[in-house]
Amino acid sequence: MTTRQSQVALICLKKEFLSGAPEERPIKLLINGQYAKLTGTELRQIFHDHSILELCEVEHLGQEQLRNVVDQIADKIISVSEELSYFSAILLLQIFVQTNFTGPRLPRVDELGFLVRLTSSTPAVLSLLSLSGQRPSKLVDWPLLLILSLRLFEKLQRCPISLVGENQSLEPEAAISQSNIPEFTEDNYVQAALCWWRARALQVQQSLFHDANPVLSTLTFSLLCPSLVAALMDNTDVNTAPNQYTLVLYHLERARAALGAGSETQASESLARAKSASGLQFVLTGCKAKRTRFQEKAFAALAVLARSQDTLLRVGSESRHNPQEVALNDDLFLERLRFENLGDDQALEELGDGKRVKIDFPNYESAEDQEAKLLPIAVKEDDIPAPLRSLDPNSQPALADLDSVQLLLRLETIRANTPANNALVGEELRALVERVLFSPPGSVNWLVFSNALWQRSLLETSRPKTVERGVLQLYSLVEELGVHAEQTARLFPKSKEEEQFPQMFAASDLRDDTTLINAVRSQYVYALPLSPKWSLDSRLAEKLLELGSVKSALEIYERLQLWTDAALCYGSMGNESKAEELVLRQLAESPDDARAVCVLGDVRQDPALWEKAWQLGRYANAKRSLAKYCYRRPDGSRDCRAAIGHQYDCVRANPLNFENWYFYGCLGLETEDYELAAEAFTRCVALDDSSQYAWSNLASALLRLDKLKEAFTALQRAVSSGDTEKASWKIWENYLIVAVKLGRRDEVLLASRTLLDTRKLDGDGSLDIPILEKLAGLLVAEPYDADARQTHFQRTCVKFLCQEVPAVVNYSARVWRIVAKVDLWRKKPWLALEDYEKAYRAAISRPELEADQDAWREAVAACEDLVSAYENFGELPGKHGAGDVVCKDWRFKARSTVRSLLSKGKVWEDTAEYVRLQELRDETKNK
Repeated sequence: MTTRQSQVALICLKKEFLSGAPEERPIKLLINGQYAKLTGTELRQIFHDHSILELCEVEHLGQEQLRNVVDQIADKIISVSEELSYFSAILLLQIFVQTNFTGPRLPRVDELGFLVRLTSSTPAVLSLLSLSGQRPSKLVDWPLLLILSLRLFEKLQRCPISLVGENQSLEPEAAISQSNIPEFTEDNYVQAALCWWRARALQVQQSLFHDANPVLSTLTFSLLCPSLVAALMDNTDVNTAPNQYTLVLYHLERARAALGAGSETQASESLARAKSASGLQFVLTGCKAKRTRFQEKAFAALAVLARSQDTLLRVGSESRHNPQEVALNDDLFLERLRFENLGDDQALEELGDGKRVKIDFPNYESAEDQEAKLLPIAVKEDDIPAPLRSLDPNSQPALADLDSVQLLLRLETIRANTPANNALVGEELRALVERVLFSPPGSVNWLVFSNALWQRSLLETSRPKTVERGVLQLYSLVEELGVHAEQTARLFPKSKEEEQFPQMFAASDLRDDTTLINAVRSQYVYALPLSPKWSLDSRLAEKLLELGSVKSALEIYERLQLWTDAALCYGSMGNESKAEELVLRQLAESPDDARAVCVLGDVRQDPALWEKAWQLGRYANAKRSLAKYCYRRPDGSRDCRAAIGHQYDCVRANPLNFENWYFYGCLGLETEDYELAAEAFTRCVALDDSSQYAWSNLASALLRLDKLKEAFTALQRAVSSGDTEKASWKIWENYLIVAVKLGRRDEVLLASRTLLDTRKLDGDGSLDIPILEKLAGLLVAEPYDADARQTHFQRTCVKFLCQEVPAVVNYSARVWRIVAKVDLWRKKPWLALEDYEKAYRAAISRPELEADQDAWREAVAACEDLVSAYENFGELPGKHGAGDVVCKDWRFKARSTVRSLLSKGKVWEDTAEYVRLQELRDETKNK
């Protein structure tokens, strides 16, 4: 029976964690990639069993017969030994991953036993991997290995239901409730390890689909529960390297699974826990750097400083045989930035940090915990943590591979959370990936380095100066891992280890301790985003499309026989007839391909096809298309109730998709079903708590349900989420209205100031005058004491009303009277008199004064106020306090004001207001 220590070593694929006991030999061979030796010795009784060999002739079997054969093989394997069948399931998964993800190509040697007979990839075989109407690519190699591995894990876990070729229309909740997931305790670490490996197998299956599969994603999260990793911890000595390594790996794999499911919030949470467990210290800071060979003055740049904890570095890493980098080979630009100084706040300012897209928290200057951020920022050198301050950005120390993986996962999460093609975000991502790439030579694992190269290449293809290197590097990586890697000429030749791999793999006299290149490549495959080799070709095609190379992209799609993707490409160019032709070709090969049926429905706008796609396997996108079709039919009519019904089916089939819940909530708002809308937008913010509009819409629904406090909390999250500089003024208006209703004067002031700032161009149209009057009333309700320290509200409100509002006000006498009220409260009558003068000028300057009686009435009222102000303030002590008065000739000014308005308003001689002005003229004569 395996020990907890050996189970941890197998999960971490670390032979350093083994004790060296003889019974650990199967695990050591698995970890070292010596699969042929393992099947020829320790697992020979399984892989060379004649009864199993006879069952492996599956080329011409149908789906049902094939599934029965898989069950029979699994039962025979388990009958030999549950422990050996567990190793067999892992071996099958590892060989499948090597064949389809990491390479190198697996040689077919006799020692592999019945495995060499399981190479069929007929439609019947691929149908066993289908789920919820989603089919894997026909380019999958040796799919029966994954099928058999999944079935073995299900049987070893004693699941009442199977997802291998069965339960195609199962809902995510049902998959969890019927999967017999055990309660993990300290004693059942074997079951915990089994469930971890099953979760990995499910994620590998997920990566074969074009879209996220909600059943697989939900089941993975249920398997990777906190009690699972707790059961694998060695509680006799908690602070050990294996414990730390296992915990970090667990959180990274949960983060990667969350990214695959489209749940960036869960990914961020798992990454924060991984950082805490690993002790990784890193920060983004501004630096001065030179980019060109002949540059004399350094300019602003960003750099990521990072240092790993010694305990993880001591674990060791097989990091040789890295892919070759394509050199920039530019006469002007350096291969990499040459940094000068650290913590340069001017560098951040030059890069526009004041207007940056916020990555996950709105204000990095606030007291929020920098540790929780996806990318902590140090604006000045003093903000850099002490252990990082001494680092040379041009020559940083090696990172633990798990920490490099963590940085790359953070890059993926940031990319998923921010707008595409944002220049500053691109600089941040470049700094992250270059911290991994520019580690000391030989210190980064092959797969980690490959992923970093891939990410940098995707970034470089969006920049004119590096696009050539980026595309060539993508081609190089595709040549090394892609579908036709063995058939095409390569940009770089194979490494010596790759050339020798077939001989070493088949060698029976190889030492057990020898680590083969396949083991090095697959070391961190489950912690990084899973990309099958054909998906690299497909991603290259997408990038070529973005660059305008449509013909090259279509050549790749057609070479891969990805007819649906090629159809979408033609559809985006407006060639719908060609798109339809290619989708029909895909359906001729795979009639039950729900995605292809759904795409055909999108091309034809045919609801019957979407219904068919739904019936084939509860394909969520089909119901989404139906909902949008009902919401906006071709004839312009709407059937929102039908749309809600279809979208409800969609969110049940895929409950982890933000866009689906958002559209569902919008339908609720439109139909005034506010309970539905509140539920939908609550699910939205649970999936992505950085969406301003989801929080705002949730607040709108809660307001309609008379839940003011909850609505205000949602609005507070709305205005502080995402890019706060671009927050919609409508959100701030709602924030203002609710704050007024709740009597939150500080929040009312904040919203008023923000609205004034965001709508400056609207002039006085950007001011809510009743709110200004209310603010002024709250301010002057308390006596003014010039000697006492003002409260924050008083200080801010005075600045807002007396400085910020006058800076944008144009033609509102009412606003100027509010300003005058505050200036009088401040015991500054000379300013109050100026305000009344401005109010009068604003009133008489209105173009409609001679045509609109309301404008005339306002002008007369402003005149009365000004005359009263002259009378009341004229003799008061003046601004300088040296015996002067506010307005020495106030009587003359009062009379002149009345006379000028009488002259201007002769068209209103028959009105009561004109008579009142004449009376006012007589009164001023007697003063």
